[in-house]
Amino acid sequence: MKIANKIVSILIILVNFYFVPLSFIIIEDTGGPMGYGLLVLPISIVVNFLLVTATFALKLRFNKSIGLFVFNSLGLVWSLFWLRAFLTTNH
Repeated sequence: MKIANKIVSILIILVNFYFVPLSFIIIEDTGGPMGYGLLVLPISIVVNFLLVTATFALKLRFNKSIGLFVFNSLGLVWSLFWLRAFLTTNH
C-alpha cells in the first residue's frame, strides 16, 4: 500500500505541472476575451488542491492510509480525464 500511495501521489504532482500554470494563466487573463476560461477554473483549482493530499501521502505518517489512497486515486482519475480532455481539444 505504501508504494502504491507514493506512485499515485507522484502522478498527481506530475499532472499538476499542467494545471498549476493553467490556473495562473486563467486568473491572469481574467478568463480570456469573453470570460469562458473561467468555466475551466473550478476544474483546475480542484486538481490543484489534490497537491495537498498528495504531499500528505508522501509523508511517513500518512503513507499507509487506505482512505487517502482511495481519495488520491479518484482524484488522479478525475485529473487524468480532464488532462486528456484539455490536451485533445482544438483551441
